[in-house]
Amino acid sequence: MHTVYKAISPEEMQRVIDYCKQHTLKTGGPFEIYPGERDSQVMVIVNSHQGNEPLEKFKPLGSFYCNYMGEGIISVDEEESDYDAMPSAKEHIKAIKQVIDILIEKAYPGAKLKFPSL
Repeated sequence: MHTVYKAISPEEMQRVIDYCKQHTLKTGGPFEIYPGERDSQVMVIVNSHQGNEPLEKFKPLGSFYCNYMGEGIISVDEEESDYDAMPSAKEHIKAIKQVIDILIEKAYPGAKLKFPSL
């Protein structure tokens, strides 16, 4: 189920998107960026890795969506509370939310962020 996780200003959203675009797999970061139907809509896939593993070892941890449910809205795919999701899936959602929180708080130009649980 697609749910709202955070609502932020359009300026903050652009800053987060810009940071993710600058830290993709190709540049050594954990993100993959996919545009949506409208220019402002972006899906961000967060990949897990350990240290300096080769690109082939990166695995998708999960994703979040920018501006899909409305301007300034960051949303995630969460299973319904009564759904019998695997514990690892619940941990992945928790990790994605931690990544989002770090991006909102610290993803400024020039920042070198470290993400726990990736």
